[in-house]
Amino acid sequence: MKIEDDGLTEGTVLPEERVARFEQLLDENTKLELTETMATVCGVHKAAFRVYLIVLDHPHSTIAEISEILDRDQSTIGKQLQPLYDQELVTRYPRTVNSGGVKYLHVAQPLAETTEWLQQELDRWTAAVVAQISQLSVNESSVC
Repeated sequence: MKIEDDGLTEGTVLPEERVARFEQLLDENTKLELTETMATVCGVHKAAFRVYLIVLDHPHSTIAEISEILDRDQSTIGKQLQPLYDQELVTRYPRTVNSGGVKYLHVAQPLAETTEWLQQELDRWTAAVVAQISQLSVNESSVC
């Protein structure tokens, strides 16, 4: 795939760079683990988010194409897509093939919308945790 220089702006991430950046972020030693947070708060595990990034960079791809890119079994990709469907991060569209069957094409929600969704989910989760901790304080003061 050839990308014209005039189409790139500062901050543009090429498809092959996005997954590499994600992998680098996962390898960094930070006190806050992105993958654990996403799994706990949003129900999206590392492998599923990797699939999301591939679909984001390869719109209208089939499970076969995604599995080829990630070098995984199609059944594994199908399982990893399920939470993405559930959270509406990836949508699949049926297409009839010439042989009469149906194949599904996948499109990812734009990264900006996903980032906003993650922030909202984190805010909701944080508020719920703070409310539960506050109840502990109230219960503790009434016991003493």
